[in-house]
Amino acid sequence: MTPKRRPLSLWIRWIGTLLSLGLFLWLVARLNWSVVGTQLAGLALWAVLLAILFYLLSQAFNTLRWCALLWAHNVNITFWQAFRITWSGIFASNFLPSTIGGDGLRMAAVYPYAKSKTVAVGSVALDRIINMAAMTCLLPLPILMFGPKLNALLALALPFNPRALAEKYFPKIMAAVREWANRPQAFVWAFLVAWPSNLTAMFATWLIARGLGMEMSFWQVAAVQTVTYFLAVLPISVNGYGLREVTYSTLFIALGASLEQASALAVITRFLIVLVTIPGAIWVSQIAADVVEKDLQSGA
Repeated sequence: MTPKRRPLSLWIRWIGTLLSLGLFLWLVARLNWSVVGTQLAGLALWAVLLAILFYLLSQAFNTLRWCALLWAHNVNITFWQAFRITWSGIFASNFLPSTIGGDGLRMAAVYPYAKSKTVAVGSVALDRIINMAAMTCLLPLPILMFGPKLNALLALALPFNPRALAEKYFPKIMAAVREWANRPQAFVWAFLVAWPSNLTAMFATWLIARGLGMEMSFWQVAAVQTVTYFLAVLPISVNGYGLREVTYSTLFIALGASLEQASALAVITRFLIVLVTIPGAIWVSQIAADVVEKDLQSGA
């Protein structure tokens, strides 16, 4: 990236974040807060706690999906070690572009275990690609529910020819991904684990939606989260702040929810998702120390 392009992308990212947050604040200003208060008061504690459990379970499956790729390359890392790295990356994503900003931290943290830059970079890149492939399988849901008007929205998030773009702009990542070409079982296991990692998070959101009195089916929630996932991956806002909330509000209202219900759901689920990243904050410094120590040992 050239010096001129870096500030431009930074400006686009922050402008996108501010515009999205501005739109969401405009929606919030229209809320009937007495109605919102009534809905929140009626939200059962057991539903909140169960939702937190399922959000945590989703991230545990994310770790397992990544481990399937690492273990296929005989990387000497335990699930618990990978778990801590994953959680630290999730926490870092709260302050970095799009929702995958913490992937760089994962690459650096797993390098001492993999002892290969190709495997470290490739495992994280392939993990993301496989998860996107699983989410792509769910795209018929929002297309059926929202109709052809959704095509333009999805076109923003889905590259026309992702392989060609990857070959052109990310040759090192594509070379790393080819490392798994002779390990097809790793692809299969990672793809299978990608399903519960996404569906458990959708179930958590559905629990909160039902608790707020929203007459939504699980598949309607899954459709909204599928659209939100692809839009939030775009590096035009920090961790999808504002963009996710506006998308939630717009699509859930289109499915029959009130403005108060849709906005409350967006805020509550964002808070719970950030809440479950807190362990990552505890482990970030420890992981950084581990990386330095392992580097020193390997250089000794």
